[in-house]
Amino acid sequence: MLRAAADLLIEKGYAEFTLQEVSKRANVSIGSIYNRFNSKENLIRQVQRNELEALEVDSAVAINMIRRQNLKLRQLVPAVIRQYGDILRKYQGILRPLMEISVVDEVVREIGKQHAWQNTEDFLKLLLECKDEITQPDPTRAVHRGFMYAYSALSRFLGLGFVDATSGEEDWDEMLADLSEITLHYLLGHPDNIR
Repeated sequence: MLRAAADLLIEKGYAEFTLQEVSKRANVSIGSIYNRFNSKENLIRQVQRNELEALEVDSAVAINMIRRQNLKLRQLVPAVIRQYGDILRKYQGILRPLMEISVVDEVVREIGKQHAWQNTEDFLKLLLECKDEITQPDPTRAVHRGFMYAYSALSRFLGLGFVDATSGEEDWDEMLADLSEITLHYLLGHPDNIR
């Protein structure tokens, strides 16, 4: 039932999502759905929890994989941006309708904010393991700013949030490389420091 609901949100979006479609796709009665969830909103909230937990597991695996490589900042930034971008791209189908729903559902908005904050913090902590290499006066602030700018560009590319996607207008790998270089320039202060 939850998988069917998630697939329908991905395929049809929130506007066309109905319990009748979930019932048909999952091969269960509407009554069975209401026995587990007292409303469409509660079903969607559970789908959100499941999907964001899966995203967090993927993030934890990626972070541990990167951490084990013991990279210097010049290699760490591209690795982090690549992994973070690929995770957002993997989950973009479900993140789009959930972000749309968050406008009208405060519970979905709060769950999303909490998961996003924790996920972002984990990647930021990884980058800050190289804070001694950062030439900005406040390395923590610089890492936060740089990562937020990268997130904004990735979100726009993937069509997350309330702007049109630019997908197809840019090459994914090229965009990740450019974001990495821009972030490194910002963190290292002077272009000569990247070489």
